[in-house]
Amino acid sequence: MYAEEYLPDDANLDFDNTDVSIESTSSMDTVERDQKKRTELYKRLDPDYYFFKRVEMDQDGKIRFQKVPVYSTPMQGIIRNAPTGIKEEHRAGTKDENLYFTVKDTAIFTKTDTNKEPRKLFYRTPEEFERHFKIDLPQAVKEKWHKKN
Repeated sequence: MYAEEYLPDDANLDFDNTDVSIESTSSMDTVERDQKKRTELYKRLDPDYYFFKRVEMDQDGKIRFQKVPVYSTPMQGIIRNAPTGIKEEHRAGTKDENLYFTVKDTAIFTKTDTNKEPRKLFYRTPEEFERHFKIDLPQAVKEKWHKKN
């Protein structure tokens, strides 16, 4: 199966009038740039997808913004892996929710018109959360979660 099979029909998307920014360089051809733009538009159609920009220092010491994509899980919905968006085999709100490391994103910009609640993010391990957000959790939190599972 290919990811394209699950993407919505292109007929209702306006690819000419969008505010999607894709970095264009001379090494990127038109087809590849259009594919990246189309992929970004499909992601934006997903109500559980959002992103934020993290400030990072590159090797030259210059400050740059890194886009971090995130997929949240709706209440009582199928659990989605936060960094990848892959739907897991369990549902939120059940006892199976305890199999995952759970984080609530309470930032104000993650709330939508239809969802005023903080977004709930699911990770397979605390280490996956650390890699995704590039932060370090206290060792006690990780040990407690591993002991529980």
